[in-house]
Amino acid sequence: MYQTKVLSGEYFKIFGGVYNDFRNTAKKDYKFELEPLDYAGFIEYFEKGLLDCIMLLEEDIPTGFLVYSLATKDVVEMYIIHCLGDENLNEKRNTLTTAFLQNIGHLRVERIVEYPMLGKQADYRDAISHYGFKFVDLAVVVFDVTDKRKQKDLSSAQTINLPIGYKVVPYRDIYFEELSNAVYLSFQNSSDVNFDPRFLSIEGSRDVTDKIVNSIYGRFIPQASKVLLHENKLVGFCLANITAGSIGNIPLVGIVPDHRGLGLSRILLKSVMEDLIKSGKIGFIRLSEVNASVDTNNTSAYKMYKEVGFEESYVYPQAYLPKLGS
Repeated sequence: MYQTKVLSGEYFKIFGGVYNDFRNTAKKDYKFELEPLDYAGFIEYFEKGLLDCIMLLEEDIPTGFLVYSLATKDVVEMYIIHCLGDENLNEKRNTLTTAFLQNIGHLRVERIVEYPMLGKQADYRDAISHYGFKFVDLAVVVFDVTDKRKQKDLSSAQTINLPIGYKVVPYRDIYFEELSNAVYLSFQNSSDVNFDPRFLSIEGSRDVTDKIVNSIYGRFIPQASKVLLHENKLVGFCLANITAGSIGNIPLVGIVPDHRGLGLSRILLKSVMEDLIKSGKIGFIRLSEVNASVDTNNTSAYKMYKEVGFEESYVYPQAYLPKLGS
């Protein structure tokens, strides 16, 4: 009933219909914060090899697609599975997923597959598990900076006094190498490595850090981002950026293992939040909310966010397919 083909130039004119249907529903159905590429931009990325796309065809008309990327080392990133309407939706998704896995089969020994199942994609969880996908449930927590009660909760949030030898300072470029190493030490044993193996090596952690501080993942805010020093050695961090013009985000918070259990992460998060809100009030940045993602099994991190005024917005399954033989 359904066929699949890799997107090619002969379909550029008629593929725009299903792609623009996705763009029109990206925020409502898939919880996209950023506006997806317009169709011309999508085709440009496709032709440059930055995105790959498999189409679902019915009578040679595109009615669905799966977009992925091979641009990140060690990972195949699935971005979206979208189909017109909801009729036979999982059958259509299965058709696309099967074709996708056939296309990347030669990469499965050396790469994992990761797929954030945002919005309505979450209802595909049971079906895609039959392909071997596993899941980490991530909660998106949100701090409403327009809520004065929340700001009061933040200011009154209990934190310890910094122990002797520790200090919190704004991030500067001189800390980059130390920060990269601290990211590695903080995340190498976390659930994040299941879907982002960059955290398994210092080189990969340096790549993550580089993309954050050079505003690849959103506009980096160095004066609000903080590092924790112990006897002038970097042992913790809480970073901040802005996406979609006015949405603050906390991409990474971490303390290296030897310094955990002292309540230091909460101090960092509170300091970053206070400076983000201050920057919004003086007009340095536009700020409507601050969000973060946290593993629902990481009870200490989840509790930390709640205690400074964040509230859970939604939970989504972060799917990943381990390397063959893992």
